[in-house]
Amino acid sequence: MYTNEGKVNIGSSIEQIMDLLMKMNSEYANLTSKVQSLENRLAAVSVLIDINEYMGNILSFSDIISYLKDVIAGVLGLNCKIYTPAEISLMELNPKYLINNELYLPDVKEAGDEIFGYSSGCLGILNLSKRGHIYGYLVIHHERPDMIDNDKKELLQLIKSQICIYFENADLFAKVRDSAERDGLTGLYNRLFLSQLLDDWKNKMSDINGAIILDIDNFKLINDRYGHLNGDKVINMLVKAIKDSIENLPVLAIRYGGEEFLLLTKNMENTDILNVAENIRKEFNSLNFQESSLSVSVGVSILGQSCKVTDHMELIRTADSALYIAKKIGKNTVVLSDEDSQLFENVSFDITKYLSKYNRFNTVGGIYRINFSSTRLISNEEYSRLRRCIASCFREYDNIYDSVSLAFVVLSDNEIPLELMREKIKKALARAKFDFLTFDMFSHSDAYREIMLHSERVAAICTSLAEAYGLSEEECSKVRLAAANHDVGKLYIDPGILNKPGKLTPEEFKKVKMHAFYSYQYAQSRENLKEVSDYILYHHEYLDGSGYFKKTDIPLFSQIIVVADIFDALTENRCYRKAFTRKEAIEIMEKEHYKFDKKIFELLKQMHIYI
Repeated sequence: MYTNEGKVNIGSSIEQIMDLLMKMNSEYANLTSKVQSLENRLAAVSVLIDINEYMGNILSFSDIISYLKDVIAGVLGLNCKIYTPAEISLMELNPKYLINNELYLPDVKEAGDEIFGYSSGCLGILNLSKRGHIYGYLVIHHERPDMIDNDKKELLQLIKSQICIYFENADLFAKVRDSAERDGLTGLYNRLFLSQLLDDWKNKMSDINGAIILDIDNFKLINDRYGHLNGDKVINMLVKAIKDSIENLPVLAIRYGGEEFLLLTKNMENTDILNVAENIRKEFNSLNFQESSLSVSVGVSILGQSCKVTDHMELIRTADSALYIAKKIGKNTVVLSDEDSQLFENVSFDITKYLSKYNRFNTVGGIYRINFSSTRLISNEEYSRLRRCIASCFREYDNIYDSVSLAFVVLSDNEIPLELMREKIKKALARAKFDFLTFDMFSHSDAYREIMLHSERVAAICTSLAEAYGLSEEECSKVRLAAANHDVGKLYIDPGILNKPGKLTPEEFKKVKMHAFYSYQYAQSRENLKEVSDYILYHHEYLDGSGYFKKTDIPLFSQIIVVADIFDALTENRCYRKAFTRKEAIEIMEKEHYKFDKKIFELLKQMHIYI
């Protein structure tokens, strides 16, 4: 009996122990679950703290999205994508997947649709919105079903709430920044935006390859006549023409000044850049404001054509210079900056010293031009090395002038055989490892001497005509001074064009016409010539408006130079014809007498035998 009772007690104890163990296991499991839950919550808190510390300083949507992807992938082991409302609108997606604030699909296969490119695994879609504004949709995915449990959902909900705050902040910052970078009148970018580009142009402007600067012609007269409020309307008329012409094109439009605008093109073809400029000019020119016709002058510079050095400040500067030319040669035109105009701006005008040498002392010097071509854009450092490379080929007292278009002018005290210099330059380029460069070199010396002699003859004829016209001694001196320098701009025209025996192409003739403006620029740069610079500029204008710049109100001194210049040109040998006699020259001019001042031409007819 004792034994049986003992056995019963032992069995009962084992059952109790088993129950206790089961209870302990259950409590341990519960505790483990609670610990896991606590760990998950601590992880969530840690993640949120990290998000708060890091994202508190982020005000860019792209940076927020990038960081968020890393957090979700690293902490939750889920793939993550964020789609903007604009991106969603382009997708063929059933709207039912977007109607809820959040949607979880344990197994995408059961939905029977391909959702955001996924057809299997589990998927979550969270609406990222705050105060009724949808910033986007957070899409999370795992390749296996049922991998988004409640803890992950809670953490995602916390992350979503947190990041929506930062999306809102980024949105507000973008609006404030956009407001600060936009012009209040036109809605285009302003100078602050441009300065930020230029401060970091190596990163922000790496794809910029063209600059177009536009300036409304005679805008001050519009303001004076109609008032500034109406002037603002005219500005917006040009802005509309700009927006129409650059729609869907990679162009940044910036209000550069009061009535000036800068367009920066991104990786556009050269012809397309010029077409944009011309289209804007034509559209604006077709408009009228009340009783006034409208026009705009345009300067264009193209990286790789006008500017072969990777310096965007030079790109804008050369476009500005081209605009200045467009303004001066008659307005309402598009001018492309080229190496000739850049060289003219950069060459020191002590070149006249050489012309004086030829005349006074019969000293022979050399004036050379070297044009380089490159298979790619070169850096500023490479450009400096190239200049030193060229300088090493000449004597140290020779002068070398250059432009950002890889063209050089060398003024030498000695006449140097071209073949010798070509060989020296080839060897210097090889030593400097400029294997991507080729060049042409030619001498301007003979052409310059001829220009000087022609100018001297024209000056003498002008002096005689001015005296016969009855001008004072001071006025006669001004006429002579202007005439003696009227063709100095031809120093910057390719002599191959100036001495071409056949008919010039339209492009070549356009370059030749620019010599009048180059001569004007030269005169503007010299204190003793500034007061006669306008007379020089208009020395190819005719009373019927058929001159280079279509001007009809021509200064008297310019009209004297026009008559003398044509007469001397007709009576000298040219590469394309022999000289006419004085009588023949007068007969030719008589056929177009309406182009000249009647009194001046009559004086020439009376005096032509003696001058």
